[in-house]
Parts: sequence; C-alpha cells; structure tokens
Amino acid sequence: MRKSMRRSLGLALTPVFAVLMSAALPGAPAASAESAPATGAVFHHRLYPSVLPLPNGFSPEGIAVHGTTAFTGSIYNGAIRRVDLRTGRSKQFVTPPGAGRISVGMDVDRFGRLWVAGGGAGGPLPGVVSTFRVYDTRSGRLLADVPFPAAGFLNDVKVTRDAVWFTDSASPAALVRVPVAADGRIGSPRKVTLTGDWVPGSTINANGIEATPDGRHLIVDQTTAPGGGAALYLVPATSHGTAAARRIDLEGTLASADGLVLLGRTLYVVTHDGVVKVELSKSGTAGRIVGITEVPGAAFASTADVFRSRLYVVDANLGDNLANIGNPAASFKIVGIRLP
Repeated sequence: MRKSMRRSLGLALTPVFAVLMSAALPGAPAASAESAPATGAVFHHRLYPSVLPLPNGFSPEGIAVHGTTAFTGSIYNGAIRRVDLRTGRSKQFVTPPGAGRISVGMDVDRFGRLWVAGGGAGGPLPGVVSTFRVYDTRSGRLLADVPFPAAGFLNDVKVTRDAVWFTDSASPAALVRVPVAADGRIGSPRKVTLTGDWVPGSTINANGIEATPDGRHLIVDQTTAPGGGAALYLVPATSHGTAAARRIDLEGTLASADGLVLLGRTLYVVTHDGVVKVELSKSGTAGRIVGITEVPGAAFASTADVFRSRLYVVDANLGDNLANIGNPAASFKIVGIRLP
C-alpha cells in the first residue's frame, strides 16, 4: 500500500505502523468454478454493473466473492455489507460487531463460512483488538470470534483445504495458521515465522496472500521490502512453527503490493495505482511483470476478487493521512474490470 500521504492500512506508516496462485504452480489443479473465469459460458459484461457503490463513510478494505455475491467489510467499525454483483446493490449483512472490532481481509471456505481478519493494536486505529471472526454466509450469524493477542495486525486471509491463513502485517516476519478439520471444526491459531529469503522490511511486511489450489504453497507479498519496493514470496503451507520463504525472482519492478488474486499461473497484484499482472513460472519461483491496468475512478485500490472474467477491486479511498476512514462525506465503491 503506497503513494505519498494517501496511505492504506497496508502502507504509509508512522512510528506506530501505519497500515493497516492447471499446470501452474506446484501441484495445482484447476481453479474452482466459482472463482475462475468460465470457459463454457459467456459472461455478459454489459449486464453486470462495473461500479458498485457503497454507503458514504463505510470505509471498505477487503472483499470475498461467493457466487454472485461479494462481501466487503469496514475498517472503521467492522460492519459487513453483502453486494449483488448482478445489480450492484448492497445491503447490510453484519452490523458493527462492537468496540475494538474492525474488518480487513476476508475469504469464504467450502462450508459456506466467511472468515474475517480483524486487524489489531499494531495498526493505525486506536483500541483495535487482534482477532478473527467467522460468519455464516447465509444468515450472517457469528460462528466464532477468536482473539489472538500474539498477532500485531491480522490483515489478509486465505482459505486452503485444511487451514485458514492470515498475514500479520505488523510483525516482522509472521503468518497465522488456523487448522480446519475435514468436518469443519476450527482449531487453535498458531503463529508461523517466515525464514529463508524473508528479510523484514522497514514498515509493512506480510500483506496480501494467495494459495495454490491444492493448498501446499502460499504466495505472500511484502509491501515494503528491504531496498525499496515490494516483493513476492513462495511459502510452503506448513503446519510447523516456521516456514522457509523463497523470494520470487521477478523480471520487472514491483513498486507496491496489497491484495493478490491467483488464476492458474497468472498472479494479479493490486497496488494503489492499479492491478499488476504477473506471469509466474511453472515452479512459481520466478515471474515476469506483464503490465499494469488502471482501475477507473479508484482513489486507492486495496484488494480484489474474481467472478468469471472480471476482477472486482475495492476502492478503499483512504484519503490523506487516512482522513476518509469513517468520514460520512467520503464515497466508496467496488469497481469491476475485465481480467487483464
């Protein structure tokens, strides 16, 4: 997250921290029908709105697409809205969950549960508790609210076959793994320290996260890497306390990085200037930056998710010095763009 003083929870920091993946990668089968571009059906872009407005002051950051529905949450008060991709209309899905609870990254598991990263005390907003929450996507019922004080700022989240992974952006080199049993039972969270090529940056560290479809590897971006710019890493999805991260050798420069979307061997990196397309090698250890696509009308893109052949990008519109968070005069939206 980056760009002058227009800072996101993934960048722009003060001393207090200022934020807030086919024959592709190792062992990756075809992506799910829900998230991958449809190959046997025509997606009529003109029938789906490209701009999905959200209420003034809402302050979205994360997004999770489930069928023709997108969920997005507020970094101001933790409320979650349910957005119909067919009409562009949204309605309240979850009311503000109470003091110290915000909503950052999110993802949906195979049991129809919405996992929400809850930030933490290491972020820019006072009084935020390091937690994650789980909701029923049909009813909005809260299924779990789990404090994890060992984390500084739970930012992005990725569901795999046997676990849910969170990035801890306020820690120098850490992810958080929550095991999920075959019957859906949720285990206890555990911190996983990144080793290998991972070197802590100056401010925001682990931020966006993706996974190969078999769940054996993760792709994690580091927003502020040593030496400047951002970096991408291939990380084994281990259940141990440490994971040896391998820096992905990129052809081209990645100035910043926030949310990630992986389709086959194509990785889309959301930056505050647009969406960067990266073509990864079969092993996932190297990549080539193909180009960047502007997100029309977006003041500050934070992350994205995919439906058919379209990326839905969140315009977090944080404002200078995060002034737009909770600002009733500030407007917010989700923008749909064709997959570059």
